[in-house]
Amino acid sequence: MFLTFIQLGLIIVLFALFMTVTVAFLLKIIVKTAPQDIQQVISKRPPQPMWKTVTGAVLALLLIAGFAAVLFWAGYDAVSKNMSFWQIFARSEIILIGYKLFDMFVFDILIISKGRLFERLFPETKDCASIKNFGFNLKNQTAKLFVFTGISLAAAALLSSL
Repeated sequence: MFLTFIQLGLIIVLFALFMTVTVAFLLKIIVKTAPQDIQQVISKRPPQPMWKTVTGAVLALLLIAGFAAVLFWAGYDAVSKNMSFWQIFARSEIILIGYKLFDMFVFDILIISKGRLFERLFPETKDCASIKNFGFNLKNQTAKLFVFTGISLAAAALLSSL
């Protein structure tokens, strides 16, 4: 299980880098996940230079490939060690749910909400109502926890049959 926590750590580092890249280079794309009032304010910013968007897209794709590589490694290791269904399920849950809990509590609550990341990076958003009520995506985030459990079950069923 120690390897599982190393893989979770790698996923969290890749996620943090991915969020940094999207905010720094792909703002107009990532802001589409924000509440409507923040989207409207950010959309008034002038477009970024093309090189910045291309650089961000390339970096984001490399980081997504990193996510896939870590998940492949976790699955490959599980098969090569003849892990049982429940061991594979536990590994998948630790990685996926661990990532989502990091996203919800560290990134969304501590960094964005309590640390006021949007207000610091984009001062024009300070008067947006959504800044004060950051629970706008809690329902969506919680639903992903259940989706990840389904993915973990499917991965365990597939990998334990190999």
